Amino acid sequence: MKLKLLPRDSKVWAPRHWLRYALPFTIFIFMLLFYLTGEKLNLFPQVEPGLKSGELHCLGPDKLPGQMVRPFRKSLTTEGDLQLPQFLDGWRKLVMLLDPLGTLFTFATQEASAKLSVLESYSQGPYSTHYHTFSAMADWEQDPSKHSSGLHTLVLLHRALHWAQLCLGGIARVQNTNMGTLCREAYQSVLSPHHPWLIRQAANLAFLAFPSQSQILALVCPGDSEQEAQEALSQVADVLEAVFNRTQGLLAERGLLTERVTLKPTGDR
Repeated sequence: MKLKLLPRDSKVWAPRHWLRYALPFTIFIFMLLFYLTGEKLNLFPQVEPGLKSGELHCLGPDKLPGQMVRPFRKSLTTEGDLQLPQFLDGWRKLVMLLDPLGTLFTFATQEASAKLSVLESYSQGPYSTHYHTFSAMADWEQDPSKHSSGLHTLVLLHRALHWAQLCLGGIARVQNTNMGTLCREAYQSVLSPHHPWLIRQAANLAFLAFPSQSQILALVCPGDSEQEAQEALSQVADVLEAVFNRTQGLLAERGLLTERVTLKPTGDR
C-alpha cells in the first residue's frame, strides 16, 4: 500500500493560511479576557446616572451638596449680575445642608430661612418682574418712592453666605485644627460686628459644642470616605465663594457695603 502525498501547494501544508485565521481569533480571546478581568477589578468604573464623568459622588444630582451647588452656579450665568430665583433656590438647599450639623448651624439657618421668605415673597408677588435679578431689584428699590427691604435682606444673606463659605472651606481644607475655633474666628470676622451682645455671647457658647471635622464630613457626604467628602466640601466652598464675590462686587457698585445696613423703607410698593 502506497501513501499518497498531498501536493506542496495544498492548503493543509500552508501555515500562513492557518495563521490568517488563528491570529485574529487569539487577539479576540485576549481582549475578551482583559475586559472580563477589568470588570472584576473595577478597571472600568460605571458612572452613576446623572453624574458627570469625573464628578464626585457627593456632588451628584441626587445628593444634597450637588443639589445646592447647581442652582448657585446657575445664579451666575448672566455676566455682571445675579439671578435671584436660582440664588434663593441654592440658599434653600444650603439651609437643608447646614441644619443637621449642630446647634449653631440651626440658629443660622433659622435666621436665613426668615430672610429667604422675605425675598421669595417679593419674587413671587405683584412686582415679581423687579426681582428676577439683582440689578432689576436694585434699580427698583433705590427709587426713593419704593421700599428697600429686598436689598436690606440680600445684604444680610450675603454676610451669612460669607461665614458659611469660610467655615465650610476651613472644615474641608484645614487639618489638625479645632473646627469650633476655626468657625468662631470666621463668625467674629464676618457676622459678630453686626450682632447685638446677647447673640454674640450665645454664639460663642454654641461654638464650644461644635462638631468635629469627621462628624461634619460624615453628615455632609454620608457613605463617602473622609477624603472624598473633603474634596466635595472644598468644591462646595469654591461655589459659595464665587457667589459671594459676584454679590460683593454688585453691592460695592451700588455703594451698599456699609458697616451697618441703613436702607429704610420710604414708601409703599
